[in-house]
Amino acid sequence: MNVNIAGRLRPTLDLLDEGYALYRRHFTGFVAIGMAWLTPIALAVGLLAGNAERIGETWLIVIILAGLFLAPLLLLYLIGGISRAAAAAIDGRAIDLREALTIPPFGIVKAGCFTIVYGFIMQIASSVLSLICVCPIYVLSLSASVLFAAVDFDSPAGSALLVVLFMLIAGMYALAFVVSGISYSSMFYALQPWLIERLRFSEALERSVDLIIFRFRSNLVAWGLSALVVFAVGASLSLAVGVIVPFPALVLLGADSTIAQAIAGVAWLLGLALVLPPWFIWMTLLYRRNLAARSGADLARRVEAWAQQVRTLNVER
Repeated sequence: MNVNIAGRLRPTLDLLDEGYALYRRHFTGFVAIGMAWLTPIALAVGLLAGNAERIGETWLIVIILAGLFLAPLLLLYLIGGISRAAAAAIDGRAIDLREALTIPPFGIVKAGCFTIVYGFIMQIASSVLSLICVCPIYVLSLSASVLFAAVDFDSPAGSALLVVLFMLIAGMYALAFVVSGISYSSMFYALQPWLIERLRFSEALERSVDLIIFRFRSNLVAWGLSALVVFAVGASLSLAVGVIVPFPALVLLGADSTIAQAIAGVAWLLGLALVLPPWFIWMTLLYRRNLAARSGADLARRVEAWAQQVRTLNVER
């Protein structure tokens, strides 16, 4: 059983390992793309924090709403830039920052329209699945509150019941967390045809849907594991960067200082710029692998490699 599970996870683990190797090999290029996304946001956060008292409440609301509108577009540019850079790295080419970030605005608009529709569908699906997970949590919590008054937890049976309830509730929360991660990973994966290839709207939509369905079970595993790794590493790294970097400013200037708050906000964004690239790299790798397998290019390469080995053996004989 363990061997079977390890065999099923092996392709996904190899994918994560290859993506991390690409990130480490081209770390400067990927971080430069992340910083290109970070710079305008950091400047906006710094200016807003430094001039918050001078800006009227009405204009502050307008600026925040404008920021909420522009943030998804900047995120699409980040996803597209890192995905295009990952595609270049996969092909063995050097990462060109200008080439990676040169995404046609109309392509971003098409990707944005697809993201809205896909996000709406995934929100419904994840809400239903989360509801399936959350309802038992409330039922178990209510049952636990009743049992707490009736059961003697000093006894072995009561202690065992408490452990079982805790494990069930923790498992339900973990399942809801995994569902959320899968929805984000699948969106980044589905955006690949829109951001790294020049396709018409209908062609990109068809390819996205086709490659989501293709190898769906293995895709679910890859989406879930990649999200768990990003959440685990990202939470610790973002916490470390977001706390350690602004700590001197918070000590010297105080927690109420706008400058210290701006530094803290930029530090958190810096943590995201370091954590997010592997997630997009993994989705690009998964997309390229599935596209090659779906189109037959992977089979053609295997046949060519087999033919080359046969020719080599014939020459040696």
